[in-house]
Amino acid sequence: MGEKNGLRALARACAGLGATALVGRLMPAVLGPQRDLGSEELGPYLGGGGDVRVREMSPGLTEHEGGVLEWDRAEEADRTWRWLHGQSVAIEDVFATSDDGTRLAGHVLACCPGSPRWLVFAHGYHDNWRAGLTYARRFAEAGYNLLFCDLRAHGASGGDWVGCGWLDRRDLVAWSHWVLGRAGEGARIALMGISMGAASCLMASGEQDLPSQVRACVADSGYSDFWRTAENVVSTGSLGTPPVAAHPLLDVARRRLMRAPGGYDLRAARPVEALARTRVPVLLLHGEGDRVVPVEMAHELAGTGTGHELVAFPGAGHCCAVFADPERYWDAVLGFVCRWT
Repeated sequence: MGEKNGLRALARACAGLGATALVGRLMPAVLGPQRDLGSEELGPYLGGGGDVRVREMSPGLTEHEGGVLEWDRAEEADRTWRWLHGQSVAIEDVFATSDDGTRLAGHVLACCPGSPRWLVFAHGYHDNWRAGLTYARRFAEAGYNLLFCDLRAHGASGGDWVGCGWLDRRDLVAWSHWVLGRAGEGARIALMGISMGAASCLMASGEQDLPSQVRACVADSGYSDFWRTAENVVSTGSLGTPPVAAHPLLDVARRRLMRAPGGYDLRAARPVEALARTRVPVLLLHGEGDRVVPVEMAHELAGTGTGHELVAFPGAGHCCAVFADPERYWDAVLGFVCRWT
């Protein structure tokens, strides 16, 4: 019995050593700055290659369901391109500073100068601000000026580490104050994000110093708990990586990040805790075929606190509900934000 226990201990030690070496190689690429994120004019979903992205995020669809997604994606790409090139104002590069001193980059399209409505949009992991162009036209037509953020350690924003929503929550508070500086105290702000950006918005909504002018939060494909999401992604390979045992890999990464300059605890990124205390009305959107962030997490979020709304979409994977049923999606989103802002 003792020999078996010794072998088990040795196996755990070897596994830990392997994880340490692997994390040392992978951590800068996975959680370090994400700078080279493509230059497609319409972003990762509407630009060239967007059809591949959507199908990768929606595995297991029937041929008909996949065809619907691609048709709706291509149609929105065409409409957005024509709308964007018809604008009389240019996209501005703007900057804010988070409370830890990180310089944040944003991109503004002040397409409705007479309107007090503003959308602050947060993209997902390993994307950039142009992911927000998928949603831009519809919000602009509803009277919103648009601020697309580069999340920290993404694109042109500073930061040593990807924030997983935890660090980004403070950045979105900073951006909300930036909007007030630009538009005045009468601004009416909606936060919206997808995936990690959705989690960032949910956690920002629970911050005590979030301006009262933030009146709505829309979260598409957001997770309730980053740690559990990471366990799912690593063990299933749902983002296209080979599936491997989540532990001790994640445990080693967590310890390293906590000890690194500017680091933090990955377990702190728990939007479900923020929703228990938020004053901001929240709309949750989620694809029922999401294998990156299982739809059960959306139900968990919806059941936390009071008054949160959830709309789930059959035939949609991660961040793809907007293409699976655009009419229902935008009825829900614009009905919600226009009610509160």
